[in-house]
Amino acid sequence: MKTKIKSMLFLALVALAFQSCTHDVYVDPLADQKASYDNADAVNGAKLFSNFQHVDAGWPWVTPADAAADATLTSFIGWPNPKYAADPTLSLAEVKAIATYTAQTGYPNPTPAYQANRNFYSCAGCHPVDGMGREASGISKKTAANQPQLATNNLLNVKSWDPKKIFDAIKNVEGRKIDVTGVTTSNGLDLTKGGQTHPDYSRILTDEKIWDLVKWLKEGVFNENNDLYTVATHNGPYQTVQATPVGSAPYVTYTNLGSDGDAAAGVAFYAQKCAYCHGVDGHGTTNAQGPVMPAGIVNQTNGAGSANPATAVGTTAAVKIYGLGSYFRYNAASGVFTVITGKFGNVPWMAATPITKEEMKNLLAAFKDVNRFPDFATALPNP
Repeated sequence: MKTKIKSMLFLALVALAFQSCTHDVYVDPLADQKASYDNADAVNGAKLFSNFQHVDAGWPWVTPADAAADATLTSFIGWPNPKYAADPTLSLAEVKAIATYTAQTGYPNPTPAYQANRNFYSCAGCHPVDGMGREASGISKKTAANQPQLATNNLLNVKSWDPKKIFDAIKNVEGRKIDVTGVTTSNGLDLTKGGQTHPDYSRILTDEKIWDLVKWLKEGVFNENNDLYTVATHNGPYQTVQATPVGSAPYVTYTNLGSDGDAAAGVAFYAQKCAYCHGVDGHGTTNAQGPVMPAGIVNQTNGAGSANPATAVGTTAAVKIYGLGSYFRYNAASGVFTVITGKFGNVPWMAATPITKEEMKNLLAAFKDVNRFPDFATALPNP
């Protein structure tokens, strides 16, 4: 009898042990979120940040061939394909097609052939490419009727957030509709049509695209603690009146490029990754022409070439300075962003350049050398 009781007790203990084991199996409740974040593409997130609707960021335009295969797309030729939206019934008619549609697709330009409202649905339209809204490079941005006001918050702050918190902030922001023609307007001051209201990304961006944005915001090469460059604003503050600046416009200067970066290592990186198209001195080659500083950039002196007339320091006349050196010295935020994302949507096309933050610092340190990467007096690239 005792033996039987002992056997029953043993079996009960074994059963209890097995039951205990089943309860001890840990299932990470955040496993799916971690996997989504790990699988996200920060570079694509940067592209989405600049232009969420671009084909190079995973959002094709509707072509005549698409319309021929699906008659419901006929009215969307040349516009972002709604079938790639989080809500596939969404009409993206408010986000106009890009001006280079023909060059990119080979099909005739649709009407309208410009992105009158794109800035109102682009992260960079309000937060600029450095993510700092009005606090840094945004101070120099012209505010015209077809541009929204820049954000007052600094996206660098979200780097300390949990990824899911960033995801939820984007996913649940709600805001301006996008699927009714005329709901928004190219004039952000028209409050009856949305004004400055944030777009409702929950219907626009799929979760996968939002996770790409999250990864960019967490790991993107934004300027942190002045480790890439120092921004100084002049003639501020930021203009809240949406009008083309006249007289002395707000502008920024960039100093301390590369901080403690290794200039020699930066030159070596440039020679390996950039020189084929941009030339040994950043002036461009027959493979590609160096970048052009946009009109309105001030505090720099041009050469006296007929196509590139001299411009006095501090004026707001059109400025055209060729060469990567001058581009990064006067427009560092955009330069850094372009290296990371590539020059997508432009001809000649430039692929994204894989680069670490340390390599970026080295590259910027190299561009400080005005003898190695000089400003140029002519508007023509090297032969």
